[in-house]
Amino acid sequence: MDEAVPALAVVDARFCAGDEAALAVAKTISMSGNDFTVTDAATGDVLLRVDGVLFSLRRRCLLADAHRRPVLTVQESALVMNKRWKVFRGDSTSRRDLLFTVVKPSVIPLRWSTKVNVFLASNDAEQAPDFRITGSYHDGACSVSLGESNTVIAKIDRRSTVVSTLLGKNAYSVTVNPGIDYAFVVALAVVLDEMHYQ
Repeated sequence: MDEAVPALAVVDARFCAGDEAALAVAKTISMSGNDFTVTDAATGDVLLRVDGVLFSLRRRCLLADAHRRPVLTVQESALVMNKRWKVFRGDSTSRRDLLFTVVKPSVIPLRWSTKVNVFLASNDAEQAPDFRITGSYHDGACSVSLGESNTVIAKIDRRSTVVSTLLGKNAYSVTVNPGIDYAFVVALAVVLDEMHYQ
């Protein structure tokens, strides 16, 4: 990846690896929506799971650790369909547990060009993003950068075939720089997926 970035824990320091983290993300369609299993690409060990919530007025999913303890709740905003997603600590949707908001600033579909802004909860004004996702989701490659800079902290690559899509399965590879919170980056990958498959 690019230049070294100091350690950055958005969700929790326990999700910041000392070395570059290579993750495999497998998506399956279930009764509750989209489910994801996140594994260490080298060992195959399950690190995180994402389960859709079956009965909810808004699209929502729960990201849990390997022991199924809640880590994050990802929820679509009620006001702006598929344009704004809020991510909360644990299984909460309370304002006091808000960690960050993911915003698609344009109504242009993610198919051709991806530009998504991420605002930490402390950034109430949302004048400048704390993180930015750019690239082409349709072509299968996006980068997560610090603010408006070109400093890439993670890459999200989507790998799917016609057969895997028909079977309701997609695969992603996520590469996260050393010291960067991989639960945060996985949550961003889930939101991108939800925005794309509206």
